[in-house]
Amino acid sequence: MITAIGGCFLVILGTVLAVDQLGYAVPYRGLFLVLLAPAISAIVDSVRVANVVGWRHVLPISRFVTGVIFGLIGILMSLRLNTGLILPALIVALGIVTIVRAFFGRIL
Repeated sequence: MITAIGGCFLVILGTVLAVDQLGYAVPYRGLFLVLLAPAISAIVDSVRVANVVGWRHVLPISRFVTGVIFGLIGILMSLRLNTGLILPALIVALGIVTIVRAFFGRIL
């Protein structure tokens, strides 16, 4: 269930970033630095998991990549950098895939 909520959060985040890139004003951009908290948490967790299973396993690598992506998104959105529409589309797609994965994980 938490994975699906995270996927919904990614879809909303990607949509907000797309709206911003289309020229609409998004207030309180500094609030996106809140994304650094889950980013740091994911990176620290990837190191913890890597100590158990090793860096060749997919779990620590996927958590590390997720942390880096969340950190970059938070920084890009707070600094008002122009990312085009490709990054928002990728974030929305990642959110949808996460929701579908969570749904099939509950069924199977």
